Amino acid sequence: MNRLLRLAAGCALVVALCLVLGRAPSAAPENDYVGAQVCAGCHEAQAKAWAGSHHAKSMAPPSAANVLGDFSGADPRFFRRGADFFVRAEGADGKAADFRVAATFGVAPLQQYLLEVSGGRLQAFPVAWDSRAKSEGGQKWFSLYPGEKIQPGDPLHWTGRNANWNFMCAECHSTGVAKTYRFDTDSYDTRWREQNVACEACHGPGARHAAWANNGARGGDDGLLAVKQADGFWNDFDARGIRHWQGEARNNPSEEICAPCHARRRPIAQAKPGAAFLDGFSPALLDPGLYFPDGQIKDEVFEWGSFQQSRMHAAGVTCADCHEPHGAALRAQGNALCGQCHAQSVFDGPQHHHHASGPGTQCVACHMPQRTYMQIHVRHDHSLRIPRPAASAKLGAPDACTACHADKDAAWADARLRGWGARRQDERAGSDIAEASRLAAFAVQPGAAALQSLVAALRSPSPLLRLGALRGLAPYDESLREKLVGALRDDPLRALRIEAARLTPNAQTPALDEWRAAETLAADRPESHLNLGALAAERGDAAEAENAFRRAVSLDDKFASGWLNLADLLRATGRDSEAEGLLRKALAAAPEDADAHYALALWFVRQHRLADARAEAREAARLNAADRRFADLLRLLP
Repeated sequence: MNRLLRLAAGCALVVALCLVLGRAPSAAPENDYVGAQVCAGCHEAQAKAWAGSHHAKSMAPPSAANVLGDFSGADPRFFRRGADFFVRAEGADGKAADFRVAATFGVAPLQQYLLEVSGGRLQAFPVAWDSRAKSEGGQKWFSLYPGEKIQPGDPLHWTGRNANWNFMCAECHSTGVAKTYRFDTDSYDTRWREQNVACEACHGPGARHAAWANNGARGGDDGLLAVKQADGFWNDFDARGIRHWQGEARNNPSEEICAPCHARRRPIAQAKPGAAFLDGFSPALLDPGLYFPDGQIKDEVFEWGSFQQSRMHAAGVTCADCHEPHGAALRAQGNALCGQCHAQSVFDGPQHHHHASGPGTQCVACHMPQRTYMQIHVRHDHSLRIPRPAASAKLGAPDACTACHADKDAAWADARLRGWGARRQDERAGSDIAEASRLAAFAVQPGAAALQSLVAALRSPSPLLRLGALRGLAPYDESLREKLVGALRDDPLRALRIEAARLTPNAQTPALDEWRAAETLAADRPESHLNLGALAAERGDAAEAENAFRRAVSLDDKFASGWLNLADLLRATGRDSEAEGLLRKALAAAPEDADAHYALALWFVRQHRLADARAEAREAARLNAADRRFADLLRLLP
């Protein structure tokens, strides 16, 4: 069977786009959780630090103490009835109605509100409260999508799937979450053990540890996640004023704990705290649209991907070296934080930063430039790079210098840096994630030279390089892929086994079952059923492929990819006469989709309706002039 029009491998990277949180359970998903109050009985200092953290305030019941927004009715959309808080909003049916606030989400610099709709869904309302001080422009309602009118049925509408807590954010903003989705009723019974991000979200269920402590804490297995610290120490400052780790290689336990919620990734298994990141999740690399070409953060990708690029990461620095893990506060304020490893006598002065005063004297201004998300949420790039204005301008990426000196250009900034003797090398060069991203990009540039690099990387000890190489092999013939990646279906890490299975779908292996199970985790998303349908089609199971594609469009009748793949399946199985209606539905769902117009043009060609085919091909070429397929078809048509 011919390959289908498109897959939905990108489905899951939306998982990390956090908008919302959850509602109280009637029972714990697991009976081995004990709760933060039990932990605090022995760990008072840690509990106190955590209580003031954003983790502790990630979600809360809608009480007068927790709700920061103005629900006085001054804005008629936000009001109270007795002890309850309400939002008057346009529902999924396009009609205005009053929706009760089920929970708060976050505290600073903004707070969102979750509204409960049918099917056990909690949805994030797109007008949030700016909780900053009035002097900073806060204490007001603001739209996350200013100037846009998002209609019901759009995935971004507040009732749509991209604002759904159950799928999008529950596992990262509550503790011990069980999503519990039922496809037959398209409904959830999502529950948590604790409403916020509490102790056991990072340390794992604590019942065994509590029993161990109550029994006198006398050695043996204490029942908690084991976090092994490497043997060694940070030595004194060297001649350059930098401290280096001395001792055995520093594996980063905090990264395995933090990365699942601080990375752009998709879940592939029910992960346990502290387990290998790539065993429970498949991460995004430095993909176009997510990162700028030089590796700087662009979309909301969180911290893992940028920190992986940094020389700090390569030197053994961990999340907990800079962030106190329980309260998540910085270990020190201002330049003193960097001064832990970079002598302030060398780096914290005009001889290094070349600024007499102002923001430019701060390490983060140059080495951790800011980017704003959700209109007001400022976040720092964690790649800790040296600014390279000329290279950034050539690549179409921002640079820290002209971000502050907006009246200057990159050439001016580059000349100033060269005058200061700044290094000009690519700061991300040599990082595993940068090399993995380069390898994965060969998927759109296949060839003999690319294949040579991919084959070598498949044998790399670096899991990220193996992952990038597997993704880069996608366009090659399946028989070649089978020869190259068969052994990686037994890789120690699930993310790599699944990628290998994707490349060899006709091999019935345990890794293929793991891939199916990973897709089933997202059975509430049409993209997951699209992927399962594509797998069935690859394996020659047309009936199951059709069922899966129909499941996809039953979840969302505006899911254009589902209609396109279903139409192509009908063509491939001798039912092309039935495909026009499906292609029309794809166009109705996505009128600006060039592939949809192209698919309909090809259908018209097969029906000998050449004038109609030319009109659709012309529209496809107009929408995407860079794709040569559309222009080539136009040239062939009379």
